[in-house]
Amino acid sequence: MKILNIITVFVVMSAMVYSQDSKLSSSVGEPIQEVMIPKEVKSSLNNFFEEIEDGNIKEAFDDFLKDSPIKSNTEDVEKLINQAERSLKIYGKFHQAEFVNGHFASKSYIRLRYLGLYDKYPMRWIFTFYDSPKMGWIVTNIKLDDLSEFYLGD
Repeated sequence: MKILNIITVFVVMSAMVYSQDSKLSSSVGEPIQEVMIPKEVKSSLNNFFEEIEDGNIKEAFDDFLKDSPIKSNTEDVEKLINQAERSLKIYGKFHQAEFVNGHFASKSYIRLRYLGLYDKYPMRWIFTFYDSPKMGWIVTNIKLDDLSEFYLGD
């Protein structure tokens, strides 16, 4: 009887965990492959990373954020610029960025993750884009940090 109770508890717990995981993954959105990234977004990111590679950090952010609502929050933009400049001092020259993954929240709202390759250590770059009916694809959020090991999972 104890074994039957244990098996029943295990089955019920497994079903609960599975149903929670299913809800969680469907709310995260569909995965994006690199070929699915809209041309405007890909072009904008390529230009951004080329300017970073050339060491033009401030110009890279100015150009990248020209139509973004982020640009009006000058304090946050300055923090991003300082963080990107500091990453060069700590990890060396930036060489390129590699697409890691991304997700659609909807057809008009996406998040893309890149791995920035520096001399000494990789950096994680995360971008959120919105396809505005008025302005087209604009960046609505940028994160960068040195927590690139999170891309590997456990």
